[in-house]
Amino acid sequence: MTCYVTWIFILVIVLALPFLYTSSSRFRMYLKFAIFYVWTLFAPVLTIPIIMWWPGDLTNTTIATFPLRILNPLLGLHWEVHGLEHITVDRPAIVVANHQSSIDFLGMVYMWPMFHKITAIAKKELFYAMPFGLTAWLCGTRFIDRRNPDRAKSSMNAALDYVKEKKAKLWVFPEGTRNMADEMLPFKKGAFHLAIEGQLPILPVVYSSYRGFLSHPYKVFNPGHIIVTCLPPISTEGMDKTDMEDLMEDVRNQMMEVYRRTSSQVHHPWPLAEAVKKHS
Repeated sequence: MTCYVTWIFILVIVLALPFLYTSSSRFRMYLKFAIFYVWTLFAPVLTIPIIMWWPGDLTNTTIATFPLRILNPLLGLHWEVHGLEHITVDRPAIVVANHQSSIDFLGMVYMWPMFHKITAIAKKELFYAMPFGLTAWLCGTRFIDRRNPDRAKSSMNAALDYVKEKKAKLWVFPEGTRNMADEMLPFKKGAFHLAIEGQLPILPVVYSSYRGFLSHPYKVFNPGHIIVTCLPPISTEGMDKTDMEDLMEDVRNQMMEVYRRTSSQVHHPWPLAEAVKKHS
């Protein structure tokens, strides 16, 4: 009898899912984020047996992100990349990108193969999110203890040496935290310190606004179209620490200009997206 009731309960839930998904934006958002987080956390199990033989090899990222690429069509995200020619050149560089949401990671997953050799800075806590953290480490991700300034500085310097040695690119979110406001947050100095210290070019990458399809306050996560613009490299050759503030301002201004322009070019057909825009 208990088994029969259980199967009835499961059947009711399965039949209710399509109705809840189409009728409730709240349910749709929670379900999408659940799929995103669970698959991101556990999909690496599929690739660890392969990439474990080459720990720290940057080419591991192509293999490790392969099972994650299904998330973009599954969640209805379409990424349109402009300026691809700026990121395919084989040279070390510091990539700086605006940070709006955890789904920025899916843009990285989409773009990772285009960079060929790239790694990222991540907070140390992500390493313990197993098995995702182990996979990230095997792919060469540089983990930073942000609560310990001395260790953080040492880790950043080690990341710089690693990038120069491998002739790779290092992805950094200079805002330091997620932000979906009209203006990007003031940039932190870490990425620019590395660029000047290593005399490496800065490659700005700008995601257009998500606010046309994603809103946490209004519990909306609709299909979305995102324009990702890769700007021409900004040289740091000959610069020193006295140039850092001007460099940060110049990079942020360029990124803000592109952010405003591309955000206005993106159109989202779903009515809920328009409601979010009106209340933002």
